[in-house]
Order: sequence, then C-alpha cells, then structure tokens
Amino acid sequence: MDYIIKRSEAQMISREKSWLMVYGRRKTGKTFLLRNFCKFDAYFLVKKDLSVFSGEDQITIEEMKKRAKELLASGKSVAIDEFQRLDESFLEEFTVIHPKGKLVVSGSSMRIVKKFFEPNSALLGFFTPVKIGFISPENALRELKGRLRPAEAIELATFIREPWLIPLYNGENIVDFVHKVVTNSKFIISSLLGEIFSEEERELSRKYEAILRLVGSGVWNTKELASILYSRGIIPDSSVTHILQYLKNLEEMELVESIRIHNSKSNFYRLSSPIMNIYYYLDSRYDISNREISKDEAKPTLEKLINLEIQNFIADFFAEKEGGRKEYYISPDKEFDFLITKRNRLEIVGEVKWKKAELKDVERFGETAQHLSGKKIMVFRHGKSGSSINAEDIVEELPPV
Repeated sequence: MDYIIKRSEAQMISREKSWLMVYGRRKTGKTFLLRNFCKFDAYFLVKKDLSVFSGEDQITIEEMKKRAKELLASGKSVAIDEFQRLDESFLEEFTVIHPKGKLVVSGSSMRIVKKFFEPNSALLGFFTPVKIGFISPENALRELKGRLRPAEAIELATFIREPWLIPLYNGENIVDFVHKVVTNSKFIISSLLGEIFSEEERELSRKYEAILRLVGSGVWNTKELASILYSRGIIPDSSVTHILQYLKNLEEMELVESIRIHNSKSNFYRLSSPIMNIYYYLDSRYDISNREISKDEAKPTLEKLINLEIQNFIADFFAEKEGGRKEYYISPDKEFDFLITKRNRLEIVGEVKWKKAELKDVERFGETAQHLSGKKIMVFRHGKSGSSINAEDIVEELPPV
C-alpha cells in the first residue's frame, strides 16, 4: 500500500515569494517534498562527489551556477538541494541578483544553517529559514483517513511521521510492523546516525552514543544520566554540566526532544524518533543488536512501548491543533500523560488509555485531575464512557485542508 503524504510545508514554500533556506535533519523528507509538491522552473541536486543532477542530466557546478543565475535574473524559481556541499562563497555570488526570482536552497546541516544566520554572515537577510521536521500529526492522519480504521490510522501515523518508514509498511498490524522494522534496523539506525553526525562535522563519540542509548532506554533525568555515565567511566564526575552541551547538540540535530515538566525547572528528555526509541529500549532489555528476537518474545514489551509512542503522538496532535506547547506532569503521587499550555496557561490535561473505554478510568482521571485548570481530555482506542473521546473522534474531526 502506497502512501504519499501531502505536507502543509509545501503550500507555504510554494506560496512564499522570498528566497528560502529549507533545513532539517536527514530522512525528514525534504527532497521528496521539494521534488513532488513544489513547482520550480529548475531543480538541482548536488551530489556528494560535487556533480549536479538537473532532471535526468548530470552537469557541473559551474553549469548549474550559470543556469540558476540566468533563471533568477529573469524572475524564475530555482531550487538547489544539498546546498551545504558547496563552498560557502557559492551562494554569496547570488546575492547581487536578490530579490529577483525565487531561490530555495535545502540542506541537512544545522551547523551550516546556523552559520548563515549569524550576525556577521554575508547571507544574513537574504534567506528566510524553513524547518522541515517529522510529518505533522494532522498531515499524517489526513492521508490515512478513510484508508484505515481510525485506531489503526493513529497507530500507523505515529510511526510514518518519519518518511523513511513509509515504504517499509506492507499493510501488517502495528506490532508486526514495528517488530519488523526494529529487528532489521540495526544497520539503518547506525547508518542514519553516522550521516547526521558527519553532516554536522561531529564524531559519533562514545559519550554521544551512550547518552542516546540511555535516553532511548528510558532514562530521562539529567542527574540520573550523569550518574550512570560517571559510573561507566564516560565522564570524569557525576556533575550534569558534563552532559548539558551534549544534550543541547543532540536537540539541535533533532535526535533528542526536550519536554518541559510542568511547574518545574526540569525537562524530560526522550529520543525524537519513535522507532529509535523502541529500538534502543529493546536493545537495552534484549540485546537485539546482537541476537534475533521473535515477535512472541518481544510482544508484551513492544505493545507497551507502542502505546507510549501513541500517547506522545496524541499529545503532539493536540499541541498542533491548539497551537500550544506539550508538557508533562510528573510528581511523586500523580502523573498525567500530557498537558498542553499556551503562554504558560494550562489549556488541556490529557490521558490516553489505548484500549476499550471503561467508566472507572474516566472517573479516576476526573478525580486526580480536578485540581488542575484546563479542559480534561480522556482518549480511548475505541468505545466511549462519560466525557471521553476515542480514535474515531480524533480522525473524523480533522480540520479541512
């Protein structure tokens, strides 16, 4: 079954008249988006060997430069993909043409993009940045609406927000799909991480890999992270100062997500990628990078992990829908699956039970959340009880394009 997900970013890129710098980490679908959903008078792809693809033709950088300048000068639109492979001076030559035409450059290096927007950059003011992350929850669900049952649509959308996973789906149930991917993803994940780090001119060091593995295995607290890394001899002492810059770098590379804990100065850290989260968790429990694991052996843990990712997806869905920020509520005696805040005001308190609705769950949630302001939303996989909603409600009430 083929899915081609229309992304709202494409409309914005096509509608915008100014010069744009499209960026985001590897495997977020930038090239597919530009080639399939945006119209340009010319599209150029810079390869690693510095040859250039233009349609079906292979040309030189100088030929690309000449063609692009001529088109822009005549008011046409031009896209240059993987621009970070070019010398920095390449784009500076185009500034004399600005604002004629429309130039869109796309690349995967956060380091290069940040450099172009520094105060002393020669390109500052010529390009508007456009970040391409994972596919938005609404875009993913809209593609699946009507093709899958609502609960199945939410389950699959949770994972195919990462575009590289879309071609791997063959219609199986979500547990079979995730098991298939994680048991075959050892080399895919290591290759993807290698690409991301090399683009940023960083080394996938022992410290970075250890942090990724620990966060993926469920360790989210910085003090606990530092303590474990110190006990393993990876950092010189247990101070969190030794890992904060690493976590910041991993956030910038979009490998780690930092989520504010409500009414706290602390953050909850998790891997941005659902499939990477599950892979590292299973590896920490079952050593799947070194041995085969059957679906039956992994199924109880897989189901728990998939439900946690669905919970996070639904939180992202409501954050997008409300234009708010996702937060967590964690205290010694109570936890809530997600909160949505706007301008530090609590708008939604959410709980996700990915099963059939039961009144006792709704009542318990109402009691524990009564001290918090904001709308209370209890989400079930199917069925209804009290004021709860279910997967069908979420999918059927998607806003129009």
